[in-house]
Amino acid sequence: MDPAQVTDRYRPVCIIGHQRSPYVKERRGRAVKKLLLVALAAIGGLLVYRQIQADRAEQDLWTEATDSVPAGSGV
Repeated sequence: MDPAQVTDRYRPVCIIGHQRSPYVKERRGRAVKKLLLVALAAIGGLLVYRQIQADRAEQDLWTEATDSVPAGSGV
């Protein structure tokens, strides 16, 4: 038996009987890379958002602490 025939005979086959091509693996690899890129962008966006919120909270605290008029004075 020819080695090429053995390789073709034991090639992975999906449920409906089609052989997987290298193109499918390439597409799947691209999809995984895109998904990873989107996940990293989302995590980066979340970190930036949290930093902005922390900066605003700190600014509000400093504004309250350095305000010349007390909050409950009614002036």
